[in-house]
Amino acid sequence: MVNGLERKLADFTNDLNFDDIPETAITASKMRILDSVGVAIAAFEAKPCKIARDLACEVKGTDTAQIWGTGKRSSLEDVAFANGVMVRYLDLNDAWRTKDAHHPSDYLPAILAVSESFELSGQKFITALTAAYEIMCRFTDNVPFNEAGWDQPVTGTIATALAAGKLMGLERDKLLHSIALAIIPNLSTYQTRAGELSMWKGCAGPNGARNGVFAARLAREGMSGPFNAFEGIFGVWNQTLSGKKFDINLPDFQSPWDWGIEQTNIKTHAVRDSCQLPIFTAIDLKEKLNGKKMKSLKIETYKSAWEGAVKDPELWAPKTRETADHSMLFSVACALADGKVVPDSFEEKRFLDDDITDIIKRCEVIVLDEFSNATPQKRNCRIIATTEDGEKITAHRIVTLEEIKRGMPKAQVIEKFKENTERFYSPAQQNDIIDKVMDIDQNQNLKSFSENFRFN
Repeated sequence: MVNGLERKLADFTNDLNFDDIPETAITASKMRILDSVGVAIAAFEAKPCKIARDLACEVKGTDTAQIWGTGKRSSLEDVAFANGVMVRYLDLNDAWRTKDAHHPSDYLPAILAVSESFELSGQKFITALTAAYEIMCRFTDNVPFNEAGWDQPVTGTIATALAAGKLMGLERDKLLHSIALAIIPNLSTYQTRAGELSMWKGCAGPNGARNGVFAARLAREGMSGPFNAFEGIFGVWNQTLSGKKFDINLPDFQSPWDWGIEQTNIKTHAVRDSCQLPIFTAIDLKEKLNGKKMKSLKIETYKSAWEGAVKDPELWAPKTRETADHSMLFSVACALADGKVVPDSFEEKRFLDDDITDIIKRCEVIVLDEFSNATPQKRNCRIIATTEDGEKITAHRIVTLEEIKRGMPKAQVIEKFKENTERFYSPAQQNDIIDKVMDIDQNQNLKSFSENFRFN
């Protein structure tokens, strides 16, 4: 027995064709592919990325793909994990925040790996990627998994299983089984992002991608999954949300639609999504202060940003890189002290330095109802500095959902890619990768596509 939501997800994934996707969304997909490759290569030497690559066994034959930056081929599951960890590690990949939060590009490498393994076209890859983004974004809009203590891979695993199943040519019934095989064995808790954060913070999504690929492969071979995955007595709704049931909106292919792949936020700074705006605001404030010494700081924000980036006491005194890049307090303090927050801010452990901890001690954070009520259409951050002579200096920034949807301009995405990869690629190699990504929808066989990213 299959409930309506499972069938709705399978039908949408099965029915979506490349011709259904508007040109703006196709362009957006290319921007996210290029951005994902850039942030992955920038993280190549990080310890969690090395661990993931080292654990990936060399595999020859079918159902394999290449680990980015290397010539090493491994299983689809191990490639999904290794490449995904590289994309996610710096917390510089794209994000979507409405009722919940998600990082859809954590799952992009898995979908590309399947496309390469099955020697499919760029158009089929973009179609599957667009379907996965849509599913993740609409769950994020409607289902409060995070608030109930459940993490992003709950839905990322489903989206990956469906995208991978579509690429593998699974019929609807097998797509339905892939959903159950993805979600029931792989429910993940929000403890990954609570308290002091560990390396696993950047690995949970890629692990969900790995499990989603495995679920699709199981379904492809004829494995059946648990029935009533959402509505069963021990199904998702009863086990995660106390029996409350939810639906999600998906395109009907007839009416205008805001596609999720266009809406995610391509990040400027290597911190969680809700810390991006505070950094911009703090940089504005630093300019206004013009060297004046601060006595205290008041940060005014909205509820979901406070819950994810301020609430836990560990975020006020981060001890790990992973906690620091989720801390609004560190983000603001580092921006005020240095005028920027970059990957080296974390590698150099700026979060432990006395000047940073001193600024944090001078902070208070206030949640304003007017700011909370304005989300997600408008996100506000206001920072008020009181100087040693009693003067109050204010910086206030607003970013709208429409501005997020317009996204980072293409030229800026390309510049970000070049900055992230300049230690690994020559300018000629960078330009070649950019050209290959921009023309991916004209590529009829992605078998060797990741070879373009190889540098060692």
